[in-house]
Amino acid sequence: MQNSDKTQSTRPQKEGNPPKKEDPVDQTKQMKIKEISREETESADAPPKKEPRRRLGRVILLGLLGVLILAALGGLGGYFQAVNERVAHQEAVVGTEVADQFLLGLINYERGEYEIARQRFEHILKIDPDNAPAAEELKKVLLEMAYNNQLPTARPTATIGITATPDTRQLEEIYNQVILLRDQQNWDTMLMELDSLRSHDIDYKTVEVDGLYYLAYRNRGLHRIQVEGNLEGGIFDINRAELYGPLDVEARNYRDWSSSYITGVSFWEINWDEVLNYLSPLAISAPFLSDSSHFTVQDRVATAQVEVYSQLVETARYRYDVRKWCDAYDLFNEAATYIQLSNEELSMFQDAKNKCFGIEPTQPPTEEPVGEPTATPEP
Repeated sequence: MQNSDKTQSTRPQKEGNPPKKEDPVDQTKQMKIKEISREETESADAPPKKEPRRRLGRVILLGLLGVLILAALGGLGGYFQAVNERVAHQEAVVGTEVADQFLLGLINYERGEYEIARQRFEHILKIDPDNAPAAEELKKVLLEMAYNNQLPTARPTATIGITATPDTRQLEEIYNQVILLRDQQNWDTMLMELDSLRSHDIDYKTVEVDGLYYLAYRNRGLHRIQVEGNLEGGIFDINRAELYGPLDVEARNYRDWSSSYITGVSFWEINWDEVLNYLSPLAISAPFLSDSSHFTVQDRVATAQVEVYSQLVETARYRYDVRKWCDAYDLFNEAATYIQLSNEELSMFQDAKNKCFGIEPTQPPTEEPVGEPTATPEP
């Protein structure tokens, strides 16, 4: 009985199936499968992405915008090209007229038809105010007219309607006074009257007044240099004249000569070599040019040469004293070409020559001493 009880106690009970223990690996696989199935479901339910379509739309929009910009630029380019063509055509027409008038003006000037030439050059300047050749030729014409007393008088201007005309009687009186002073070559008073005329009306006969300013400053400048010896004042006047027109050769030369004279004199008694450097060329081109001291160029050159060669002699004497015979000989020889050496300097010059070239000096005959003979001692 006991054995039967033990046997019965060791048998498994069949009352029900006990729960099976799940494998952890299987649980992990099942979870992954669920996640994959959920993602597929979500992707199937989600609407398709529109990003590629948006990018394509932007590209198309930018392309259209670029086409529109190019079309606009092409239209503007055509517009500017048409404008440039019209401007070029207009400039060609104006240039042809200017060239024709300029050539005819030159012909009139050569023929002595100064009034017609003046009108042609003034017409060119109305069309092209910056035309420098026409302005220069106009000044030449006015200069010739001034010398030949052919400057134009005031021309009556036509009035339109009942507009009031300016009263130019006072200006005409001043202008006529200026012409009279020009004929009298009274340049100082003429310039004062021209300043008065300009102060009343700066636009009154601008070209004619400029020509008169040129004449007054140019001629007064030459008078100051040639007659008064006022070189600085003359240079100033000629420079002022150049503001109104190109200078002639005479005016330019006297201005340059005066400048060289002033620079050379600035080295006076300081550096004689520089004095000669500036004034020696003037001794040929303008020997009688002088300042207010009336010390002419040729006088100053002669004085500077004496000073230079006097210093040369002093240097030669020093070379002789230090026994540099050949140097002393060269310096004495150069100085003797321009100045008179003293007897002592001539003796040193000859001695330096003999010792430089190895020449034996000739002994001059001895002379008996003048005076009472010395007593000879008795034997």
